[in-house]
Amino acid sequence: MTTSLSPKFFELSDVRAVEGRSWIALRHDEEIRHESPSDSVGGIRAYTGIATLAVLASDRATVDAFTWDDVDPSAHRPSLDGGHYRPVDAHCDWSEERKVVGTRLVLAQAGSGGGFAPETWHLHQDLVFTLRLVREGDAWFRPEEGWIEAARLKRGEEGRPVLLEIRAEMLSDYLAARGMALFVSGYHERAAYFEAKPPYEWADEHRQVEAGRDSREAYVTEAEFPPEPRYRFRALGALWRTEWWQPGTRSTRVRGDSEPGEATFAAGPSGERKTAEQCVGAMTYLAFQPSLVPALLRYRGGSLGWYSRETGGLAGADTGMHFGVNTLGLVTIFAKDIAKLDGWEQRVWAAHSTPLDGGVAGELWDTQMNCRPADTVAPETRLESALNGLNEAFQTRFGVPLLREHGSVAGILKRTHRFRAVEHDGLLALAKELNRLLMERLDLDALRGAASIGKEKLGTLKALERLLERTLGQVDARTMMAPLFGINDLRNADAHLGSSQLESGLDRARVDHRHANPVEQGCQLLEAFVATVGDITIVISRDAEQRQAGAA
Repeated sequence: MTTSLSPKFFELSDVRAVEGRSWIALRHDEEIRHESPSDSVGGIRAYTGIATLAVLASDRATVDAFTWDDVDPSAHRPSLDGGHYRPVDAHCDWSEERKVVGTRLVLAQAGSGGGFAPETWHLHQDLVFTLRLVREGDAWFRPEEGWIEAARLKRGEEGRPVLLEIRAEMLSDYLAARGMALFVSGYHERAAYFEAKPPYEWADEHRQVEAGRDSREAYVTEAEFPPEPRYRFRALGALWRTEWWQPGTRSTRVRGDSEPGEATFAAGPSGERKTAEQCVGAMTYLAFQPSLVPALLRYRGGSLGWYSRETGGLAGADTGMHFGVNTLGLVTIFAKDIAKLDGWEQRVWAAHSTPLDGGVAGELWDTQMNCRPADTVAPETRLESALNGLNEAFQTRFGVPLLREHGSVAGILKRTHRFRAVEHDGLLALAKELNRLLMERLDLDALRGAASIGKEKLGTLKALERLLERTLGQVDARTMMAPLFGINDLRNADAHLGSSQLESGLDRARVDHRHANPVEQGCQLLEAFVATVGDITIVISRDAEQRQAGAA
């Protein structure tokens, strides 16, 4: 609102048509109160009411004549007329034929129990089942498309439902499969109270305008029930509008139509573009920028697993792809496998498609072409067991756990993978995750007791190093701990260290930052971490064994 209330507020010329929107309101019943721009204006409110019907082409002519009086946001109920039962989702033409002419895609169940059971809105189960949606709270998701939000319910005061809308592409797919269009009946009203009659052109007349499918009304009257006695006049504008929302001709989700403008992929070293269907018969491999992995993992159904150091399984939803990482850090897959993915996921992969450079990942080639799976291990798969092994060894030797429990560990483990390194400052972010898994969980009191540290002030890593010195000596303990100190340096690199110290941190963490690609650097950082934790575990375990042997 500005300092004065424009007459355009009441003329409702800003109410958009339903065509062209990315979200379509299937039902809307909401009143909004606005703040007053000045003391001379008050009680400003706006109401929006929308009701819809899914209509077959054969019934369109009948429904086309309906008005707001025929289709509005009233609560629904089944009907029994002349012994003939009509279900609650059926909308009838109450003429002589009393024929069912439309389907309500949102069913409004009236409240009951003296207000203890408020009105409830239900998204039609056929739509939910057909699009295979999953409801969580007030949103419906489609798991097959990376858990994209397909429909959503908005609530107003006291939790009352006021708006249920659906993503346009989902509605289009459903209606196209059923041969239907959506009839939209809407009523919009805006009102306000004034101390003095506002100087609008239509303030002294009752303006009524018919234009196409719109019917508009605007007038000013003396206020009968003002919010305050000083408000003597009331202005009101109203718009009745009926519209048709016509879906597209394709139904890829429900009817299984082919995708328009299919995604293409750079096949082989030449980069010749091929569709997924053309890739089925191509005995070649596809390559993708490693940025593909973080992009897929942002989807709720995204997953990353490992079969060996260079190969694993990657998915944005339910369908996993067997992939390999080549010498340049590119993700490679067998070309024909891309056809297994749904159209939406193919488009995600296609956005990261690149000509095959650096060859196919060796371990993937050996597995798929030579039937010789690699016996190597990805460091990502060893993280949890390495940490658990260290904690158990320490508890066996000293009687207390070394690592504090934390509920976020499972989530951190899932985020800790080599592809983090391809993002901006990703290697530093990966170092932070490793730091959270170990350094921030180390129990300093337990370390001080185990290493017999007195009042000397030491950090957790220094305390752990002091413990190792008792068995290895100072030089070997420092050498063993160097990768962990390097990782700790990287954690603080962006805020506290200069470039020379950053390089030192990478060197201590055994990362080849001069020649290796970012994905390989991430893998090296993880391997250094896992190897160091494993070496420390061995030292503590041997100390425990020697102590037990001495006691015997």
